[in-house]
Amino acid sequence: MRKLISLPALLLLAACSSAEPPTEPASEPSGEPSGEPAAAPAQEEPAPGVEGDAVAAPRAASVNLNTATDAEFKAAVPGLGDKMVHEFEEYRPYVSIVQFRKEMGKYVDADTIATYERYVFVPVAFNDCDADTLAQLPGVDIDTANGLIAKRPFADQAAFLSALGESVEPAQVEAAKAMLAQ
Repeated sequence: MRKLISLPALLLLAACSSAEPPTEPASEPSGEPSGEPAAAPAQEEPAPGVEGDAVAAPRAASVNLNTATDAEFKAAVPGLGDKMVHEFEEYRPYVSIVQFRKEMGKYVDADTIATYERYVFVPVAFNDCDADTLAQLPGVDIDTANGLIAKRPFADQAAFLSALGESVEPAQVEAAKAMLAQ
């Protein structure tokens, strides 16, 4: 089984094992509008539940796009600058992740938006949202999301979580609770 090592861990390992200091420190993209497309991350974390050679990694701690403060956004999203925090807040309330993608697409490329989505979420209204918004939940892909949509309407949150539990691990159901619209 192959293990993935994060960039900060690689830099630390290189610094500890080499007498030569690194010549150029790595940096996170700022997410600031620049007119040039942002580069894709060098190595993506595997999606939750990915099997095979990759080690499954849980989704990063996420913040609610509709309620997070400036400080919460900056703490959760690496390299996020003041301008993008302002853009995140300007389009509230978000009703779908597709809306977030469309609005942020005015400022940054799709790869940067995908990076942001590792750290933020639109609250999931389980009886009303689209498949992409449901697919934000840990362990849920588009096929699972469409399967959940086919089972609507759910009587309540408990009924939704029970249906979700038919497709994902119990820990993922627990994590999903924090992402549901209240």
